[in-house]
Amino acid sequence: MGRVNEARPPSWKWTVCGLLLLATMLNYMDRQTLAQLATTICAEYHLSNQQYGDLEMAFGLAFAAGALFFGFLVDRISARWLYPAVLIGWSLAGIATSYADDVGLMLLRWFPALTIEGASPEARAAHLGFMTCRLVLGFFEAGHWPCALVTTQTMLNRQDRSFGNSILQSGSAIGAIITPMIVLAMLRDVPGGWRPP
Repeated sequence: MGRVNEARPPSWKWTVCGLLLLATMLNYMDRQTLAQLATTICAEYHLSNQQYGDLEMAFGLAFAAGALFFGFLVDRISARWLYPAVLIGWSLAGIATSYADDVGLMLLRWFPALTIEGASPEARAAHLGFMTCRLVLGFFEAGHWPCALVTTQTMLNRQDRSFGNSILQSGSAIGAIITPMIVLAMLRDVPGGWRPP
């Protein structure tokens, strides 16, 4: 990322920390939204508890792999370039989750060998689509942490780093607190009501 431009006003560093807080908040909101909608989505696509558990396990495994990958990469590539790619990757995965059944159908057309056992073709496609979206989401969301920490380390003086990191990390708690309220407010009581209007 390079050393900080000393010509900038001191307040810009804290503005960046505020933006990192918002990114962390969105990171947690993206990961928790599926859990908040699990009952609705499982009922709509006839997914079993095992299948839903597989989705959460896939996210966790992809997150672990992504943390290692992006942690290694951010030491070699500037966070200035890597972090936007991470944000775009997780944003696209989050958007694709709204269309997970279509993602699954597309994958089944392209790769017929990916057929997953299930009650119906729609359920199989939905499970595959959600699995793919959760894998990609977990992988790219993991890149937030190493990129954000390198950003604060590069941007802040030693005496300000702990506070700067506290600001960005508080976004995880805020995201966890507000996600259920936002999901409840947006959920419509119709089939597919969990998708954006």
